[in-house]
Amino acid sequence: MTQQVPLEEGLSTISPGEAADRYVEGQPAVELTVDSELESLRDEFVEGFNARNLDAVLALVHEDIECPDIAGDGADVFAEELQAIWERSPGALLTRALLDGAPCAMGWLPDDAGRWCRAALVCFDVLDGLLGLMEMPDDPDSLDRAETTDPSGEDLDEWSDWSEWERGEETPRPQG
Repeated sequence: MTQQVPLEEGLSTISPGEAADRYVEGQPAVELTVDSELESLRDEFVEGFNARNLDAVLALVHEDIECPDIAGDGADVFAEELQAIWERSPGALLTRALLDGAPCAMGWLPDDAGRWCRAALVCFDVLDGLLGLMEMPDDPDSLDRAETTDPSGEDLDEWSDWSEWERGEETPRPQG
């Protein structure tokens, strides 16, 4: 006779038949969804953008990326626009966001009073395992509806002002 060991809180048992029903040979035990793939790509994009690492960002985008909000499509056009954004707005940062449950990124700019202001919402779509679409929603309420957090703390330390490094110019940073 086997002794029953109490389960830790939150765990449950399933019968061998249930386990067999859940397993399909050759398939991963946990199936990745488009949203989880998009979330991973979005997270890497945010990190690469904030680090001003063009190579890391371009490794995430499809060569035929569609960018309806800029003049042209493709990775080369996207790279030029990204560099122009970094030049125009050296204090710009991205944070992870959700819009109606879909992974996206929130663009932030510091204002004259030293506070962070929501500047743009960037939405993505996946094409062949890479970012294949990058656009800003037409919905004017999307900036307010998006769920995100302000840039703060350790993130700001990690994402230091790159204009200071590149041009030797110190740019005042908001204090959260």
